[in-house]
Amino acid sequence: MISLGRLFLPRGLHERMQVDRYPILRFIRTEAIPLMKAGMKVLDAGSGRLPEQTLRAEILATGAELHTLDFCAGEGVDFVGDVTAMPFEANSYDHVLSTQVLEHVQDPAAVCAEMARVLKPGGHLFLTTPQSSPIHNEPWNFFNFTHYGLTLLFEKAGLSVVKKEAQGGHFALLAFMLHWTVRVIQGKDLPKILKVPLILGSKFIFGFCLKIILLWLDQWDKEPTNTLGWNFHGQKPRK
Repeated sequence: MISLGRLFLPRGLHERMQVDRYPILRFIRTEAIPLMKAGMKVLDAGSGRLPEQTLRAEILATGAELHTLDFCAGEGVDFVGDVTAMPFEANSYDHVLSTQVLEHVQDPAAVCAEMARVLKPGGHLFLTTPQSSPIHNEPWNFFNFTHYGLTLLFEKAGLSVVKKEAQGGHFALLAFMLHWTVRVIQGKDLPKILKVPLILGSKFIFGFCLKIILLWLDQWDKEPTNTLGWNFHGQKPRK
């Protein structure tokens, strides 16, 4: 189905309305990209193919050298491999990115340890992952994480937690779940005469009207426990 927001909203507002993506993009833009400089090496671990590499141009604009690794070959994937056993020497990268990957691996602790291994001393890991998310990319969707669990994984990998932030609060999560109604309806075997109006109505009500109200309310959820997920910034100790 066509995205109504992409058709009618300014690009910046449409991006802001993507409640499951915007907090991640903002986190990488504010926490990671400002630390990237010319000559640095950056690894996007579990990058996906080129259309999924949303911030690729912004990272390359810093002058840093970007390498991408994914389990599946495709356009924009430099290295094909498993994030539990990456084909890189220890202490190779200044920064490692891992956005919405950890929930899809069978051994999250091994992945965190592996990302810590390839980081240079003093290097930074920027990791995002869900706490509350519908099942997706089946059957490769194994875990959701609390910030307590992520802190434990980082500490076991020898990384200090520089910053952790929620991907929105209760109202942002509610906005996402209500908008998910569109996908639920799309997956049902309903008569077309009923299905199309239900989808369009849900997009307008849940994907726009209520979403604006809920995102406005979300600013007052200062310490959320009910959140879409978590953004973590970790650092490898300097020797």
